[in-house]
Amino acid sequence: MKGELQPESAARRIKSWWATVLAGQIDEPHPIYGPDLDVAFKGGVMRLSGELDSEADRRKVVKEAREYVGRGIDDVDAKHLTVVKSNEKVGILDQTLIAAFADRDVAEFARAHLVDNRLVKAQVAEILDSGQEAKARQMLPEAFVRDVQKAFKAGEAVLILRVDETAAFRVCELLALETRSIWTVAMPPTPSMAGGR
Repeated sequence: MKGELQPESAARRIKSWWATVLAGQIDEPHPIYGPDLDVAFKGGVMRLSGELDSEADRRKVVKEAREYVGRGIDDVDAKHLTVVKSNEKVGILDQTLIAAFADRDVAEFARAHLVDNRLVKAQVAEILDSGQEAKARQMLPEAFVRDVQKAFKAGEAVLILRVDETAAFRVCELLALETRSIWTVAMPPTPSMAGGR
C-alpha cells in the first residue's frame, strides 16, 4: 500500500535487538550488520564475533554491548570482532545509486533513516518526483533518466545517493533491506567528487 511503509527507527530496532539477545535469542540477525555480527554467552560474558565494515562500526557495537554490563552481563569480550581488511582505497571513485519509493514521504523517510542515522555518508542525497524531470536530466545520464521517468509516471519518488564506491554495495543492501525500496539501480563508478585522498 502506497505511503504506509513506516519501519521502526534504527535506534529502536537496535535497542529491541539487544533486548532479545539478553533474553537468550541470539539467532536473530542484527538490524544493521545482519549475519556479520555474532553474539554468544559464556558464563556472564557476552562474546562478540564477526567482521564489520569499519572500525567505527566495531566501536559502536562494542559501546552498545557495554551498556548492558551490570544489567544482565558481567563483561563484554570483543577480541573476535574484527574489521574487514580491504585493499580498496576510499576517495578514488564515487557511485550514484537511484532507488524508487512509493511516494515522496517514503523517500524522505528512507533518506532520513540512512543519512541522519549515519548509516550512509553521501555526497548527494536528493529526492525527485513528478515534475522534476529537468533536474533528473541534469543529475543523470539519459539511460537512467528513462527509469526515473517510469517511476514518476507510476506516482513514485526516487532517492539519488552519491556515495564512495567502496560503500556502494552495502548502501544498495540498506536500500533494499532497511528502507524496502521498490527498485535500486547502481550507475557505473565515476571519479570521486572529493578528488582522491
